[in-house]
Amino acid sequence: MSYTITQPNPATGSVISLSEIFVTINMGVNAIPHPGGYALSEHHNLDVGGGFALLKAASRMGAAAEHAGIVGNGVWGSIIRKAMATEGITHTGLDRLDEDSGFRVLLSDGGRRKTLIATFGAEAHGNPDAFDMIRPRSHDVVHISGNTLTNRTASAVYAFLRREDEHWNDYPAGALGLMRDGGDDGGGSAVGDGVVGDGVATNGHRRYQMVFNPTGALMQHVNESLLETLVLDRPIWSCNKQEARIIAHRLGAPITEPEPITVNGNTDAAMPELCEMVGEILKAPLIVRTGSTGAWLWEPDGDGAVHIPGHAVKAVHMQSAGSCHTGALCAMLARGASLTEAVRVANAASALAVERADGNLGGEPECPNYEEALSLANRELR
Repeated sequence: MSYTITQPNPATGSVISLSEIFVTINMGVNAIPHPGGYALSEHHNLDVGGGFALLKAASRMGAAAEHAGIVGNGVWGSIIRKAMATEGITHTGLDRLDEDSGFRVLLSDGGRRKTLIATFGAEAHGNPDAFDMIRPRSHDVVHISGNTLTNRTASAVYAFLRREDEHWNDYPAGALGLMRDGGDDGGGSAVGDGVVGDGVATNGHRRYQMVFNPTGALMQHVNESLLETLVLDRPIWSCNKQEARIIAHRLGAPITEPEPITVNGNTDAAMPELCEMVGEILKAPLIVRTGSTGAWLWEPDGDGAVHIPGHAVKAVHMQSAGSCHTGALCAMLARGASLTEAVRVANAASALAVERADGNLGGEPECPNYEEALSLANRELR
């Protein structure tokens, strides 16, 4: 292709994440122990997880990265603050003095599946006013993670969305015909019946952009009223194929089941239908990542789902680069890039990330810097 991504201006906006950051204790064990059993760990390390990888990617891609989540006071909180300082991430959220941040224990016996034990801390115990001081400006990009929607801090996300979503004041309660908590929905969700978007203003009135990345099975447990508010806010949805199918099931999108698979195991033939069915319900831009083959983009005013190719690289580990992709996407949007250009560069950034090992047992792929990602994106396009 002769098309070349033009280099947008230096980031004029910030990437502000309302996600949760915690510490992960990665342990390589000889075997996953049964209840009451014993396992030996010869390799272990500490890593900072949650929304940290996304913010690190955004920072390396040249955007000002801000963590608006809660950080606790203690050993884990100190590790998180040090890691953020190292990567140039500013903490603009609350500091909780009476509780430490949470941590996770990740057990791996060398196989593809890992065992996770989670303990939640300050990051998950936010009150409804936890994000009251967050006031996004023009050109900023606000990131919301599905992880934040399934615990107490979800109430703060809900309050933030209601405060920032200007069109809510134009409609009386119940006028949208959407299911409310405790309402009679006849056994089904009105969100999935295509009601969303009837007479509702789009996010064109919002002075900044919002990116939401759901988190797998956790989407099945998100409060109905919070999900409704999120859908009405029309963020850019960024997810992998599995997450997109979970969203389809939750919202009642009529997708083909089981997923069509070709003789060689390829599922790309099902992607246009998946993107269009989910996108039509969301009435918002939808990005579905498909690993090494790239990503699919659906936009409300577009001509259907568009495949944006990925890049062939030699992966050095099996860890997903989804956080790198979304972080690079947010950074490019903060730079003023179009959504298509942002996805192209994010594809390149995540491809470079999976071929770089960070030396940790369960660590995230290492996101490249902006110049490296742009160079690969343009080299492959020529």
